[in-house]
Amino acid sequence: MTERLNEDKPVKIRKLSAVVLAGLVATVLVACGGGSAVASKTESSLNEVPGVVSAKTEFRNSAGMSSRINVRIIASPDADLYTVLDDSLRAFADASGDTKGSISVSYYVHTEGAEETGIRPDAAGLKTTPSVDDIRNYAGYGG
Repeated sequence: MTERLNEDKPVKIRKLSAVVLAGLVATVLVACGGGSAVASKTESSLNEVPGVVSAKTEFRNSAGMSSRINVRIIASPDADLYTVLDDSLRAFADASGDTKGSISVSYYVHTEGAEETGIRPDAAGLKTTPSVDDIRNYAGYGG
């Protein structure tokens, strides 16, 4: 009887390994595909905001455990950073589509050539690192 139980064990382990591997592959594919689409759409919208010289958006997913969107905006030297922040947060909310609302967003706006004197969403009354839903609520998209 002991031999019979041990014979089934390798088969069960292989089946379980295959299921776990398939789940990990699916998670990675969804995270990578969805993340790049979100980053591309958001970046395009942010680059349309008046006063923005360039915007860089990056979607990061740590093996399906946690996600973060990094947004870095460079404003023209004559732009008002608070206006660029406000307008860009609204553009971000509009472009976020069906992005999961709980994802945190590391957001930074600075003037071209003055990276160390930028501002974060807390300058607009949000948390320093808000969630996608926080930004949507700020922009009037929340429910």
